[in-house]
Amino acid sequence: MNDKKLPAFEDIGQVEVDFLGQRIVIGCVEGEEEKALRLAKRFEIDAGEVTKAVSAEIEPIQAMLMAGILAYEQIEEAEAGYGHGVA
Repeated sequence: MNDKKLPAFEDIGQVEVDFLGQRIVIGCVEGEEEKALRLAKRFEIDAGEVTKAVSAEIEPIQAMLMAGILAYEQIEEAEAGYGHGVA
């Protein structure tokens, strides 16, 4: 990645991520680039698992949305376990 920041991320950190076969620049908290890379990789794995689980070929955006929904389901279950469930 070059040192020039994209205009959308001038005032925050940014990191270049390989995600579902594409190289994407995303914003992140300055100094937490490694965390952003780790979480992006984890999300890519989840999206890949969704792609493998369905019987037909799906678009990357569909896999990402489905992986995101599954992640939020896990968050809600964790919150409910701590007595902070979402209505």
